[in-house]
Amino acid sequence: MIAQVRSARHSYSLGTVCALSAVYGALYLAVFISYTWAPLLLVALTPFALALCVARKGVLALGIVGLASALLWFFGNLFFATYNWVAVFALALLHAAIIVVCGASLRWWYRATRIPLALLLPITFVAGEFLRLLGPLGVPTGLLALSFHKQLWMIQIADLGGIYLVSFAIASVNGALADVFLEGWQRGRFSVAAVAAGWIAIAGYGAFRLHESQQTMQPGPIIGVVQSDIPITGGIQHGFDSRVFRQEMLALSDQSTASQPPPQLIVWPETMGVVPPLNSEWLRMENVAAESLQSSQEFEHALRDWTTRAGVPLLVGTAAIVERRGNPKVLDAYNSAIRFDPGLGQNAQRQDKQRLFPLAEFIPWRGTFIHTLLERWVASHSSVPSSGGWYTRGEQREVFGLPPPTATSAPLHYAISMCVELCYAESCGTFLRNADGGKAADFFVNMSNDGIFQRNRAQVWHASMSAFRAVEARAGIARSSNTGISGFVKPTGEMYGEVVNARGQSWTGMGAPELPRIAALVKFRREHAAELAADPALAAHVTSEIAAIEELRRAAGVSGQSTQRVYVDSRRTLYSRIGDFFSWLLVIFTGAGLLALLGQSSLAARGKAKPVAP
Repeated sequence: MIAQVRSARHSYSLGTVCALSAVYGALYLAVFISYTWAPLLLVALTPFALALCVARKGVLALGIVGLASALLWFFGNLFFATYNWVAVFALALLHAAIIVVCGASLRWWYRATRIPLALLLPITFVAGEFLRLLGPLGVPTGLLALSFHKQLWMIQIADLGGIYLVSFAIASVNGALADVFLEGWQRGRFSVAAVAAGWIAIAGYGAFRLHESQQTMQPGPIIGVVQSDIPITGGIQHGFDSRVFRQEMLALSDQSTASQPPPQLIVWPETMGVVPPLNSEWLRMENVAAESLQSSQEFEHALRDWTTRAGVPLLVGTAAIVERRGNPKVLDAYNSAIRFDPGLGQNAQRQDKQRLFPLAEFIPWRGTFIHTLLERWVASHSSVPSSGGWYTRGEQREVFGLPPPTATSAPLHYAISMCVELCYAESCGTFLRNADGGKAADFFVNMSNDGIFQRNRAQVWHASMSAFRAVEARAGIARSSNTGISGFVKPTGEMYGEVVNARGQSWTGMGAPELPRIAALVKFRREHAAELAADPALAAHVTSEIAAIEELRRAAGVSGQSTQRVYVDSRRTLYSRIGDFFSWLLVIFTGAGLLALLGQSSLAARGKAKPVAP
């Protein structure tokens, strides 16, 4: 392959383009499967760049690379247990389309200017990463930087340009290798030298910031995170008993309060179908059937009593149902976080989720044919239907206060993100400022429901996002997630204190073997509801199945609690001040190349000019 690339440096054949695209897709997919293969991302984009920049026919090359990208993201995104294959396919096409657009810009810039690929490839590819997260259908999968979240020396530059700056550095290595392939060592060595110098600077900056953190990072409040273990799928959302869930979570919370010193706040995961609506507006609502409120009232009273007895605030994920402003006959449901304070009940503040999970919590573009199409062919086939209808987007990001541990201590503040919001800096509180222009939040809390992933690899990807959010804002994070991974992150990005099972695992990757038996049991109980009370044999069968299900859950899952000190950091980061300025520059540069290509193609079509990159 190498000999062929060098001998046909400026005109790759169709077969070579296909081979290069296949190599790109295979190497990238290996990292989707396991972070063990993360180093492959240092070379995976090299065949991508070669296939696009030197193919004889640009349109054909873009189509082949687009097909490889679609297949890559289709198989890579199959972990979305929330979606059926139609949704995964649609998501893969969306991602591939963005990659093709950015690839077209890459090809034009290279052929028109011969700017080294060590610069062009990271600009255009990372611009695509940024664009893939924008909009209501943005999903943060396949980011180059994620696989390197444990390399603390590397990820410290995220406090300058966010997670995308780390991806930029990784892509630059690929670009330098492509320059050597295309231009030979004599010219390509300058790209290699420039990238090597950049990585030396990254290592130096990382070492400096990690050393600096020994002075700036201070112990903060003690937080308890409680992890349930309920994988979710459609059709059995009522297969979990609300009372049993509450008892298990409160028992784990008791374990947290028994820690010495005790926690100042306990965090439960994001809401699930097993938790009834708990907000005070719902509980006081008139014209609501009593049976609809009974479960909510019982649950809410239990949490009030527990917080008063334990003397520890409790942050709980729940649905919040409120009357719509200006039209009280319409009820809106929010995915919310509510804090219960000892002796006071519900805190007046409530964090409503602002970044909703597409096609699982809402459908975008209401009133358009796209909304109808998504609802009919994608959302209606979701394996996890929304409980109680689609959620309404929250309006603002709240900052919560935490009472100081001593009379002489200053109060601390935290911001709450919910599930997918962890993947977006603005949804975690990175850019929030107080009245003095400083940090509004001293630390972050993340509440997630990764039960939708049914204990697969996506739990690792989702949790790894927290390392970058911590570095970008220099803020510690406490994370509670249904099915995991729950734990803590230092402002340096170092993860610690995960909830583990008896084998010391924070993640098993064993899937959800109990779900088929739960579905069968739910169906059995529904079909024999009238006979169960009078037939001991049927009741014994149910008891036996419940015991078998619990055994499967204990073997495959992780539940428990971890009570640790969260760290705070006095540093303000450049990224928290300027936001995604760096990423938007990449997008503008990439867009300029695309516009130039379209303009030249238009002129060529009219016979006035011939484009540089047909």
